[in-house]
Amino acid sequence: MPVPSPKVAVISLLMIASTVVWRRGDIFSGGLDAVVVGKGALSVLALGLAFLTVPPRDRALRVGTGSLWLLGTLLVSGLLGALAFGTLVPTAVIAVRIVILAATVFFLLRSRPAMDVLYGAVWACGVVVAVATATGVSTLTSGRLEGGVPPLNPNEMAALAALVVLWIAWRTVCGETRPMGLLLATVYLGIIWATGSRTALAMLVLAMAVMALHLRRPAVGLVVGGLLLAGIGSLAAVSTGAVASFAERDGAGASTLESRFIAWRAAGSWAESLWQGAFGGGLSVKLIPIEGQWWDEQLLDSTWVSALVQAGVLGLVTVAVWVLWILRSVLRAPRRFRVLFLGLTVFLVGRSFLESGLFDATPMFLVLLAVSLLAEGGSRARLGRDEEHGTGLPSAQVDRRIDRTAERRTA
Repeated sequence: MPVPSPKVAVISLLMIASTVVWRRGDIFSGGLDAVVVGKGALSVLALGLAFLTVPPRDRALRVGTGSLWLLGTLLVSGLLGALAFGTLVPTAVIAVRIVILAATVFFLLRSRPAMDVLYGAVWACGVVVAVATATGVSTLTSGRLEGGVPPLNPNEMAALAALVVLWIAWRTVCGETRPMGLLLATVYLGIIWATGSRTALAMLVLAMAVMALHLRRPAVGLVVGGLLLAGIGSLAAVSTGAVASFAERDGAGASTLESRFIAWRAAGSWAESLWQGAFGGGLSVKLIPIEGQWWDEQLLDSTWVSALVQAGVLGLVTVAVWVLWILRSVLRAPRRFRVLFLGLTVFLVGRSFLESGLFDATPMFLVLLAVSLLAEGGSRARLGRDEEHGTGLPSAQVDRRIDRTAERRTA
């Protein structure tokens, strides 16, 4: 993948580095240590650099603010719940991290074209996954690929890799992909397969299918290549039993989904007071007590269940309204942007039902927030101008397109 502009590349790497995990299996409980301080320093540095990129008000790009109001409602609900539940300090720290991340994305969108910001985030995710894969390839012996540095768990690696594949799929739908892009997509698909993340792979396939519906006149080579790849892949899967082993994942089968159902049922009766039911227990609540099992507590593996436990009914309603609002806004975006936004939204929201962290200080959140801010009414006119003037690509690619046009005219 080509490198974005230097400013966007640095800020994007800082944002992604400050939001991925630095310790395996660690759950933040409010204490300050080198890891917490380090991640906080990176996020503040990214915010400062993004703020310095914003031009004077009369030249700043227009960005809607409706998404920020919804985010504020979610955070306030979580803080009110934490106030009564006794988790105010860790919840406040998480809320501040989310606000810093949201402000960084907002400032970038005020100063850079839409595709520069989104491409920067996707590029940074691809870089982090590549490094994590190279340093963690030895973990394949345990059955699932995990990150070395940073120590990403398999599901996180799959989600980050899927963003890269979706970006290349978008370029393909727009008729702008190249053989190197397809090769890169194959590599990242291989990473997803090696992680054994069934949710990420299923949602990626669904998102790509939705994007493929926007194909108008697919190139002959693309159709033939796609059919050959599908045929070879199907033959290999049937003959080797790879699909069955991937679905079962070393005999685990549906056990992980069954354990999620146990936690979801417990979340329905978790609140001990009307206040907890309305506002939750705070954004730092990641584990829920379990009764009737041989284990006492379980991690919340769903963004929607997490929203109910962490921010109560108000938080859950806010998340639902926000997602519906994003889908409505995306469907009204110009076609070129709608293809990408719709694919990202389908993947992120679909994954959120079985994975947590969509509305937390995570890479998935910053991508969804960027899509939400760009697709809403206050920003949509800007997308139309970008599409009309050919800036629906990262600026570096626009510069190359202009250079090629000038060369043809000179010749």
